Amino acid sequence: MPVIRHFLSTYLSVIDRYLLREFALNLFAVTSVLWLIFVATRFARYLAQAAVGNLPSEVIFTLLGYSSLGALSVLLPMATFLGVMLALGRMNADNEITVMSACGVPHRRLVRNVTLFAGSIAIGVAVLSLIIVPNVLSGRYELEQRAKMSADTSGLIAGNFKESRNGDWTFYSQGLSEDKQGMVNVFIEIHRDTRPLVFRSDKGRFEIDSETGNKYLVLEQGYRYEGKAGDQDFTIAKYKTHSLMIEKGEAKQVHERHKALPTSLLWQRGNAKDLAEVQWRVSSAVMTLILSLLAISLANVGPRKGRYAGLFSAILVYIIYSNLLGVTRAWVTKGIIAPLVGAVWVHVLMILILVVMVNKHKIRYHWLQYQLRKQQEAM
Repeated sequence: MPVIRHFLSTYLSVIDRYLLREFALNLFAVTSVLWLIFVATRFARYLAQAAVGNLPSEVIFTLLGYSSLGALSVLLPMATFLGVMLALGRMNADNEITVMSACGVPHRRLVRNVTLFAGSIAIGVAVLSLIIVPNVLSGRYELEQRAKMSADTSGLIAGNFKESRNGDWTFYSQGLSEDKQGMVNVFIEIHRDTRPLVFRSDKGRFEIDSETGNKYLVLEQGYRYEGKAGDQDFTIAKYKTHSLMIEKGEAKQVHERHKALPTSLLWQRGNAKDLAEVQWRVSSAVMTLILSLLAISLANVGPRKGRYAGLFSAILVYIIYSNLLGVTRAWVTKGIIAPLVGAVWVHVLMILILVVMVNKHKIRYHWLQYQLRKQQEAM
């Protein structure tokens, strides 16, 4: 802290420190509110899963920690944008920006401080999105899958028969292994009208494929009986290991796993889906800087309009920007547009809008001059 304080006091003036402090305070407030909303929503979701037995209750807070940390790369761009927007909106409403201009503080100095603040946050967002968050999401994914397997195993009562949800098969286990992760003396009957299928094994365990999300029951050291007793085609097969898919993975699980892959691996593989994910991660940092610069113009709504006058426009701009990035991500994944173009056109479009908004007074002046010349020529 003393080193940072010395740096700020040496290289930044009082006005600069004041602006950066206002941005930081508003950023902290907005991030706290958004983070609490996210945590409350995710906590309710985990509680609902634990209530129906799909998730052990002891891992809820660990998963919540993983999820809340992973959400920072999404929350920080919006929080930075709104933080700068609210700070400048209050300063405009209190005529502080006007006073600064009257005292000789140029507008480019305000732009410089916003760029310095948003650029620092953008670097942090880039580190989060490209390095930290994929590792966090990978840990959350692995823990969540192990927790679901543990819930499936612990939900089986030793010595009792359990029927599947759709009634296609009946399961029996004599007991659990010592580590509570496996089963012993497993019996499974798959109901068929023509050729019933029965499995018996000494051991059994649940496994989830990390890529597809498919859930398998792996049986070890057992026998497979197919057909009706007494039929000529009745078969008995001995196996060392046999896998039964008991639940097909959802598309959401595949998507979650893909988001948890390291950026270096995605870049190395280089297919359209992987490059779309890399562009999405980079876009979080780029949009942090562009939106913060847009906040300068959006906050300057004129006198006597209040500090929150431009908030609706700011939220609308963020929704349009993020949705365009999401649509472009889907287009790149499906091969509609080339990965080389990707999200670049969205950022270029927003930069053009930024240039127009920054120079709107000059554009309006030249437009009025043009209209005046046309009227003079018509006369």
